Amino acid sequence: MIHTALSSSACIGADIHTVLETASAAGVHGVEWTDDGFVSPGDVSAARETMMATLRAGLCTVSYATLYRAVSHDRSAFRAALATTREFNAPILRLWSSHRGDSPAADAAAFLDEIRYLGDEAGEQGVMLCLGLSHRSILDSSRTATGIMAGMDHPFVKLIWEPGSGELFDDAMEDFTLLSGRIGLVVARGEDVAPFNGGDASSGALDGRAEAWLQYLDSFDEQCGDPDMARYVVIKSIVGGTSRLSDSVSTIKAWSAKLRRYHRRRVM
Repeated sequence: MIHTALSSSACIGADIHTVLETASAAGVHGVEWTDDGFVSPGDVSAARETMMATLRAGLCTVSYATLYRAVSHDRSAFRAALATTREFNAPILRLWSSHRGDSPAADAAAFLDEIRYLGDEAGEQGVMLCLGLSHRSILDSSRTATGIMAGMDHPFVKLIWEPGSGELFDDAMEDFTLLSGRIGLVVARGEDVAPFNGGDASSGALDGRAEAWLQYLDSFDEQCGDPDMARYVVIKSIVGGTSRLSDSVSTIKAWSAKLRRYHRRRVM
């Protein structure tokens, strides 16, 4: 079943308690804590305190997002990030691939060797690695990522999918289809999900972006197999304030419940 989480990066400049208040008011299931101004990799004491505060707020820590780049950064930095993820009791560690060099084939081979090793370490701790796609990195597009990741099938290494800003629906769905089966986390802008009619997801009066997100979530739910398995959409921005965020969360919850019922009937 699809659940929502608020990324602390949506509240840059705020303190931890403000993030939790915002998340609780919006009705999300959990929080993604980040290393950009909140908890640094290796600061397990801060991670423990933040994890407890998150639990007291009635939320869970869905993931820990870092700026760590496989191959570019050394393994000691990865282990610090992994230890912090474990202290959060989070199932997902977000990271990135290294920047592209002059030899694409050699870069891809080095990346695959390294990410297999890191995936093994993370798997021993019960943590899944989710890699983001970014320009000028080894994983710079869905097509490139599909080609490179075809060289491995690691149960603890997945990809992050997020539609590009202003990307046409058909192009976004093509990207999603290329990565299907390898997506461990979906990232959304809250303002893209909230329905045009102000929060009533059942009325059907959705704008184009919201309607697209219903189809993205349907595909995400389907690729995971078991309809009861937890999967997460992380909301990374709060344009329009907390009321718009609450609309987005309510919309995803309503869609998730419908998709779960539909997929359970189909599986049975």
